[in-house]
Parts: sequence; structure tokens; C-alpha cells
Amino acid sequence: MTPRRGITWIELLVILVVLAITVTVLVPTIARTRTRNIDIRCASNLRQIGYALLLYSNDNRGHYPRTRMSAGPVRVPTWGTGVAATQPFSDPLGPVDNDVTAALFLLLRTQAITADVFVCPASTAAPDTFAGRTAAVRSNFTDVKKNLSYSYHNPYASDSMVPNSVSFMKYLSSINGEFAVAADMNPGTTGGNSANHDARGQNVLYGDGHVTWANNAVAGYSRENIFTTKDAKIIASPFDVLDSILLPTDD
Repeated sequence: MTPRRGITWIELLVILVVLAITVTVLVPTIARTRTRNIDIRCASNLRQIGYALLLYSNDNRGHYPRTRMSAGPVRVPTWGTGVAATQPFSDPLGPVDNDVTAALFLLLRTQAITADVFVCPASTAAPDTFAGRTAAVRSNFTDVKKNLSYSYHNPYASDSMVPNSVSFMKYLSSINGEFAVAADMNPGTTGGNSANHDARGQNVLYGDGHVTWANNAVAGYSRENIFTTKDAKIIASPFDVLDSILLPTDD
């Protein structure tokens, strides 16, 4: 009977080298796949938000969701106010005028959409629990920084553009399909990408409901920065009817 030969050091070394090479190849591939899956899930959330916006507009003569708007003439946007109010429009403790996140929260009050849809899996945010209650008796996200990963087009136009704002206040019926309606959270700077995806880029929801990945913030109908107005302001009313400015910011 031939004695059984054990593995030699050379053979063991070869095996270890092969394993090391395999791990070196597989680990980055797995990481890229995981990142891509997260990007896709984030895009899916935005598509669901887009569908909810469509349903909302169908019930409201084509209008975007928005809450109370100031008298003007300049309407400065805000966010995260009036959280615990049961009615966003009539409650005196409700959202202040021009609250962008209160406008987006109307989808949670009126549409079959859940809080987790407003959280990008690439961010550190967590779904809103509404302080143990339901969205129907709340008027805003409990904590915008913790419960919201996306920015929404500021629907509160200043008087300077109101004469031309008929299409501005509509969703699918009159907004161009390349108009940016929402995206990963605005970084709050005049340049750069959302922090949601390690600043690699952002998913962007457009007026016709489609979502695409943008490597930089220059996107949309006018091919300008979707995180600032055309005159490079961040917390402001849109510059004109085709100016997409997505809020809130994450800073």
C-alpha cells in the first residue's frame, strides 16, 4: 500500500496565493454590487414618491402638494415646522408659511405610501415613527435630518414669477419631463453632490416620473444645478418657471 503523501509547503503556499488573489478580486466586486443595489433601492424610493405625486396631482387639479404660502412678494422657504399639528392648513400651531417638507409630508397624509420610502438606504436616516401616532395626525417629519433623505422642488414661488407660474404649479400635466422634481438630499453647498451616496452622485426624479442617476448636480430641463437657483442661491424661491431648486438641505 502506497503511503499517503501530505501537502508540501510549496503546495500550501500556492493555495494561499490563489485564495488571496480570489479574495482580492471578489471583495471589490461584492462591494460594488452592494453599492449598486443600494443605489437601485434609492431610485425605487424616488419612483414611488413620483407616483404618489402623480396621484396627489390627479386629486388636486394637477397641482403639486404644498401647504400655506406667505403673502409675498418674496417667499423664503423653510422646513421642519409644525410637526405635531393635526392639520397642516388650519391649525395655528401648524407648519409656518413656505415649509417645503410639510408640503412633501402631505403625501404621507393622503397617499398609500410609507415612511421608509422617504429614507434612502445609502443615508443614515431612519423611517419616521410619528411619535407613536400616525401620519394622518401629524403635519411634518418628526426630524427632517433623521427621517428624510430626499429634497423636493420648492413649490412656493415669489411674486416675481407668479404671472408665469401656471406650469410651475402643475405636475405631469404641464411640467416638462426633464424638470427635476426631487432627488437625494441637497448638500447645502453651491457645488457638489448629495452626501447620500458618498458624494458620488444622486438619483433624480423628473416631471414625467422617471428616475436617473446623475454624476453631478447639473441636471434637469435647464441643465443647471438642481441644488441652487439659477442665480446660485440655495435657500430661495425659484428664479423662474423652469428653475428647479430642491430642498431641504442636509447641513
